[in-house]
Amino acid sequence: MSLVLTKYYYNNESIGTRQEVRVYCQKQGANGRIVLEDIISALLTNITFSIKKKSIPASIDNNILLITKEKIEKAKINPFIHEGLHLADVEQLYEFYHFCNDISDAEFYKIFGNWLNLEVCSLIIKRLAHLGNLVNPLPFEEKYSLRITKLFKDKEKVTIVEWLTTNYGLTVPWVITILIQKVKILILGGFQINTEAPSTKNQTNVNIYSLNTFRFIAQAIEWLFSGSDNWNWLKESLSHDFVQKAVDADKQLIKSLRENGKNDDDIIQIIWMVTPTSNLIENKNYQYQILKAFLAMV
Repeated sequence: MSLVLTKYYYNNESIGTRQEVRVYCQKQGANGRIVLEDIISALLTNITFSIKKKSIPASIDNNILLITKEKIEKAKINPFIHEGLHLADVEQLYEFYHFCNDISDAEFYKIFGNWLNLEVCSLIIKRLAHLGNLVNPLPFEEKYSLRITKLFKDKEKVTIVEWLTTNYGLTVPWVITILIQKVKILILGGFQINTEAPSTKNQTNVNIYSLNTFRFIAQAIEWLFSGSDNWNWLKESLSHDFVQKAVDADKQLIKSLRENGKNDDDIIQIIWMVTPTSNLIENKNYQYQILKAFLAMV
């Protein structure tokens, strides 16, 4: 597969340097992957310049490749190897970055992580990785903020389930469970990168998060709903232990209804009480789209 190299540049005004982050993708911008060595290099560059001003141990191993491999092992990810470089997708980057807070001062770690999310990851998620710094991702941010204000009104913190069901109109339990796991993975990285405070507990002892936390992962979730990877993420998730029993039961119902001549829309309505217009959020029916994709796999 032929890969296109795009370079993103972060202007680190505090130390007067411009740091390069390379992204490899397909010709039209799909399947963008970030060079993890560049992430380590940027974090180490900042700490090298800051070492005289901050009380940070100077005994940090500056071998970029060794540190990259160490963090990959801790994150338990399997990046793609290309020309000796470790390339990660967005989810892998979040998991990787979570373990990098010990090689940079806290302020830069957060600022650089925020830049990665808004300027790099957002374009990868949109399959526009080849455009680099030419595109401003803020329109999605603005649109999402308006939607959240409308849906949640005066609420400041919600559970993951509340966010998924209110923001995307999800009602099928096993679908919600799968998405909860996806959100948790993204928050693990997104929280470390972008948010000011950790989650807290509500009255029923369930974690609640600020709506700002979800703002930084919304594009990744929207991408899942788009089916841009031919719903491979859904196929892989269906075999997970925490949903397999419910999924298998629904598969049996689907087969039975098909034998009785029911079409897909009939089946979706009978089993899950979902129709093309029942779960609309701003004219989009995320729940219906997922169920249609699921039926195509049975």
